[in-house]
Parts: sequence; C-alpha cells; structure tokens
Amino acid sequence: MKVQKLTLRNFRNIEEATLVPDRDLNFLLGANGQGKTSFLEALSFLATLKSFRGAKTDEVIRWGHPAGEVHCTLVKEDWTTELKISFMGDENRSTKLAFINGKPFRSSTQYLTQRFGAVELGFHTIVFNPSDHDLVRGEPSIRRSYLDRVVSAEDIEYLSTLQKYQRVLQQRNSLLKMEDSPNRQVLRGFTEQLASYGSLLTFKRLEWLERLSEILPSTIQDIAPQQSMLCVKYISNWAAEMTDFSSKNKDFGPVHFAGQEARASLETLERLFWKKASALEEAELRSRSSLVGPHRDDWTFQMGEHVLKGHGSQGEVRSALLALKLSEIELFKVRTGHQPLLLLDDFSSELDESRRANLLSYLIKTGLQIFVTATEDQSFLGKQFRVSQGRLQEVSERGVHDPTEQRSESGRLFGQ
Repeated sequence: MKVQKLTLRNFRNIEEATLVPDRDLNFLLGANGQGKTSFLEALSFLATLKSFRGAKTDEVIRWGHPAGEVHCTLVKEDWTTELKISFMGDENRSTKLAFINGKPFRSSTQYLTQRFGAVELGFHTIVFNPSDHDLVRGEPSIRRSYLDRVVSAEDIEYLSTLQKYQRVLQQRNSLLKMEDSPNRQVLRGFTEQLASYGSLLTFKRLEWLERLSEILPSTIQDIAPQQSMLCVKYISNWAAEMTDFSSKNKDFGPVHFAGQEARASLETLERLFWKKASALEEAELRSRSSLVGPHRDDWTFQMGEHVLKGHGSQGEVRSALLALKLSEIELFKVRTGHQPLLLLDDFSSELDESRRANLLSYLIKTGLQIFVTATEDQSFLGKQFRVSQGRLQEVSERGVHDPTEQRSESGRLFGQ
C-alpha cells in the first residue's frame, strides 16, 4: 500500500498540515528543527504505534494542547484504508488510541494483527536515520530492540510471545528481589515459562538472521564492491553450547554464526535454556536478577576478520547499515508480500551529493514509496515540500527518473 494523504494535528510543533505525497519519491526540505522529521515520525507511529525517535506519547503532543492526532489514507489498486492515532495527555497520564477504518484498537497486538491480517492492510515503515549508527557502536539493548522490531513486523506470533516473555521476566525478577529467600518451586515455575517463551523468541531471531545472512553479502557488494565481506553473529551465554553452531571469539565470548549451519530445534533451545538457568540459579539469587535468556543476548556485524564495532571506519559502518536496511526491505517483502515505506531521515548529513544520487538511483528501481528529509534542495527529484516553523508548503512536482543520469560520476554508494 502507498500513502495517498497524511494529516498531522497538534503533533510536535505542527498545528495542522496535510501532505499529499507522490507514489514514489518525496522530499521534505528545510533547516534543522522546523518539523521535517515529524512527518516521518507520524508514519512510523501509524505503522508500529511507536516513535523511531524513542519519544513518549506526551512528548509528541504540541505544547499547550491536551491532544494531538495523525491520520493517513492508504491506497492499493481500488482499495482504500484509513489509519489514525489520537494522542491524549496531561501532567499525570498520557494515552494513545489507534483506529483502522474508524474501529478503535487499544492493544498494539490487536492493531498490528489487524494491520497484517489482510492484504489491504499491509502497512509498514523502514527507517534509516543518523541514530542507526548506534546499531553498530551502541549498547546491546539497542540491537536487541532492533531485532525485536524487525521480527515482530513480519511475525505477529513473535510480538505476542515477546510481550508474554517480558511479563514473566518482570514477575520472576520481582520474586528474585524479595528480601526473603524466594520459594524455589515458585521460581522454577517462572523459569519454565521463561524457557518456553525465550527459546521460541531465540529460534525466530536466529531464523531472521539466517535469512539476512543469505542476502547481506550480495547487498554489501552491490553498494560497496570494494568492501570486505559482511556477516552477522548472534551472541548468547546459553545458546552457544550448540556444538555445530558455535565458536569462541576472544572479544565477545560464545558466538553463534547465523546461516552457517541448520538451526537447532525448539526442544534443543529449551533444553539449553534450562541447563544454563539451573547452573546459574545460585548466581541469580545473589544478583537478584534473571541472568539467562534473549533479554541478555546480543548480535553484531563482522567485516572480514574484524568486528565492525571496534574496527570499522565511518564509511564501513554506513555501508553496513545501509546494506542492513536494504536487506530488511527485501526480507519483509518476501515474507509478507507487502511493500514497506522507506523513511530516510537527515539525508543531507549522511551522504555527499554523488553518493546520494547513487542511492536514490538504486531505490527508484525498487518501486517503494520513499520519504526523505534533507536540508538541501534536491532539484532533480520527485515531489518536494518545504517545512518552516511547522508549516508545510509544496515546492514542486517533478518526474521521477534516475538521478545518476545527471552525474558524470557513478561508482559505489559509500567509500571506506
């Protein structure tokens, strides 16, 4: 599906604005802090009920107003769908309510189930923005959150299991934090649930990383042919005992090389979870925290012989991230049959002119609807809008064509 119209009311610094985009390329232009990214953030909310900027509900409501709203009309062939999110908040409480064709959904699971329950509602966004560099250099929690998002987008069972896992984990940690010694039998009852949910989450994570590993090498070669081979690794202190899967890495400890061997069965993963949980039970009682499970796992990039996090240049990191996002698009399309929207934030700061042209040349051929924010005019491309102090104005509408035709330089997208 593609966006036919997007309306924001009292969202961030925007009082009211309606964007009628092109079906292919759209540029939101303007200086920093004017409200360009708010349109991308609104699309992200409509797709996932979350902000890719990590904002809370009360933070997106325009200052001094009790409520805000984003509304979107989607079209696919002769089918039209209306999505809306209402944000309400005050000093004490904030809430959001999502609607599909006027029907309200308070539960994110119900909303996402309906959104992907039928072909006509297959709406999803994939974001590339400067903060994505934290996927390489940031904390493990950032990479776990990313993995949870991308798998949930394709697999509603994963999202449901993740929510159950997080509830059981919270209950188990509360029990471990009790001043008196917790009842061992009750604790092991929680461990049983944690092992069941955790092994399923890990199984699905490894499946996604294996699928990623199949296309990531060719994708990185397409955009940076001189760059070393790129692969991903899953890091776990409990699943690493799978003998045909694991190796030791001096920087990270136990590592799973996704895609090299067949995945372990759910039964094997659950058995390994129980084995490690039993071995660390006393340590968990001392630390008053659950030490085993996907909530403590990690994944990383390796480029050639080196771990990208510690050894990659800025250009190599950008190449890896772009290859990841382009691969994510392809994996989503293959698994769901839907075309996602691509949101490119702060385009001007991330790439120089020739590399921007090469990237857009690549993206034009995908048939995706693309929304880009930039501080510089992109005079050779699609439909353009200027955003100033929260106000939106259409600048021009040009035919979409290959931007590299106006460039004498082609070459790869990113240098090292």
